[in-house]
Amino acid sequence: MTACALRVPAVAGHPWLRRSVEYCLQAIDGLQTPPFAIEFSYCLQLLDAVADPAADALLARLGGWLPEDGLLPVAGGAAGETLRALDVSPWPERPLRRLYRAELIEAELDRLDRAQQPDGGWSVDFDSYSAAGALEWRGYATVRAVAVLQANARS
Repeated sequence: MTACALRVPAVAGHPWLRRSVEYCLQAIDGLQTPPFAIEFSYCLQLLDAVADPAADALLARLGGWLPEDGLLPVAGGAAGETLRALDVSPWPERPLRRLYRAELIEAELDRLDRAQQPDGGWSVDFDSYSAAGALEWRGYATVRAVAVLQANARS
């Protein structure tokens, strides 16, 4: 949430957010090994959102933990549940995007484009707690896929 809040002008200067960012940067700086995939993704996205030389240095350090194929399997998740490069770094022209090879991003954009279902939507690779939850996540996945493809000049 802190990374998202940094992108909202009305919230970005709030004292709460400054304290939250400081806390998160200290925690990230203390990491000695890559954390759980989803936590790792949030760390990278926060560092991407913070305009600060210390965050840039941390981003470079943590970027060294990214696998060459960009795949971050979610331990304990559904079978095959994996965070991919576009899950972690969906937006072009961001510092985080520099951690991925251009060919990998292009291949992931092709993959995302091909994942569109016949009814026009996209699905998620994780389990939902109910049929209604699955439908709700499918809507989220569809809106996000369209936004990512448009931001990357693919639609």
